Amino acid sequence: MKRSICLVTGIVALSLSGCIPGSDSSGGVPFAGGGFAESPVEQAKEDLAGRKGIDKGEIEVVKVEAVNWPDTSLGCPQPDMMYAQVITPGFRILLSYAGETYVYHSDRATRVVYCPGSPTWLR
Repeated sequence: MKRSICLVTGIVALSLSGCIPGSDSSGGVPFAGGGFAESPVEQAKEDLAGRKGIDKGEIEVVKVEAVNWPDTSLGCPQPDMMYAQVITPGFRILLSYAGETYVYHSDRATRVVYCPGSPTWLR
């Protein structure tokens, strides 16, 4: 029993090590507190470029911050939707285009959501 607990603890520790800010050295966009968030930032820029009909190179990344969202809504719950109540590590991404700011929230995997009602907390 003791051996299996140690094994499970070791596996969990190894799997979580990839979630620690700063563990990615791929040269992505730095976020507050260190580390990188290249993929979520690129997804956010692509979404904003599509919404505005512009080239994503025209979009400035103002700031990226690591966040632990309280559930899988990523801080942007939609009406009539249910979300798993689990801590979800991710990023808060602030983009700028033509003098306007745009807030995106993401997890650390594949989900990036535009959050228009979110305050622009990092001006």
